[in-house]
Amino acid sequence: MSSRRGGLEVLDELADEWRELCSDSPDDQPFYRPEYIRVHIRNVIPGATVLLVSARLNGRLQMVLPLVEELSTFGKVPVRRLRAPVDVNSGRFDAVRRSGPDGDEAIRSVWNHLKSMGGWDLLHFRDAPEGSAIRRLVEEARADGFLTFRLPETFNPVVPIPTDPELLRKMPANARLRTKLRQVKRQMTEEGTLNFYRVDTADPAAIDRLFELEASGWKGRGKSAQNYRPAFRRFFDELAEVGARFGYFCLYMLEFNGRLIAAHFSMNYKGRCYSPIVAYDENFKRFAPGHLIVSLILQDCAARGIHSFDITGLDQEWKMKWATRRLSMQNQFVFRGALGRVAFTMGGRVVPALSRWFAHERSKQLPEESSLSEVGPHESAVS
Repeated sequence: MSSRRGGLEVLDELADEWRELCSDSPDDQPFYRPEYIRVHIRNVIPGATVLLVSARLNGRLQMVLPLVEELSTFGKVPVRRLRAPVDVNSGRFDAVRRSGPDGDEAIRSVWNHLKSMGGWDLLHFRDAPEGSAIRRLVEEARADGFLTFRLPETFNPVVPIPTDPELLRKMPANARLRTKLRQVKRQMTEEGTLNFYRVDTADPAAIDRLFELEASGWKGRGKSAQNYRPAFRRFFDELAEVGARFGYFCLYMLEFNGRLIAAHFSMNYKGRCYSPIVAYDENFKRFAPGHLIVSLILQDCAARGIHSFDITGLDQEWKMKWATRRLSMQNQFVFRGALGRVAFTMGGRVVPALSRWFAHERSKQLPEESSLSEVGPHESAVS
């Protein structure tokens, strides 16, 4: 067992082994890779103190847990917090551990190391998926008598992509929407040129078009589009660069008569497509461009052997017109020592308020009521 404190260099030292570990983990997702974590810290929390906990067996890396050290408050109590280096905009989080018994043992070893290590009163892990190493680690803490709690579950929509072309043609299951999309395609083809394509490079001009499109709608009016948040715009720009370097970044673009009307910032990784940012042109909402681009993305994914479309973010109504599965996500907390117990006690009085705050933060991602129609909204915010 070891832990290293420092800056981004702490992540760089283990990056190659970390990527190899990802490839042998039970749930390999781009959000957990060292370059993703590095890009987020570098752009969103620059100067943060990084704590990287790792476990080895016979010299071979078995588990990596990146954390950020900071002074914070919980229930108005000042605490020394170790937290996951992500936020609401950066997707889900998990520690990376090797599959099999060695990985199981590594979870226990990492918890024992954290338990015996000084310097923290609170562990906070946000957006940990069901079955994650993080959930197992918190269970170890609870079994050791540590105070823990979790915020209510949220759910991310997932669309299984069928290999059978006939089944693909029957998507979405919502027959009314399916009919609407057939009519839209026919009408748009009659009125002009519909052009759907994928960009697999971090083309700055194409990325600018996506973010300009995002800023043109309800997110722009609310100043929550990435173009109004420089740190997050830099995060996604750099994520596109590193994602392209490792072969999993892409943009999906839908144009009508040369005008961009819908776009997805996506990551195609290990048979799954993730879309953390989607946008559409509200001037064309009569054509349901958000739904139309999803139908085309699913066809592209099916042709390339991608079996799952993970829209990420909340299970909004429009997403559930496509999704048949929901991935459970939780915020987990572990309290340590006398100050941790005080924070837990005080926090118990404000948990309803904390839950409301969390729901409010999540709600910032939802489109305004005016962007809804009979078949549901046509776009999502940063998911």
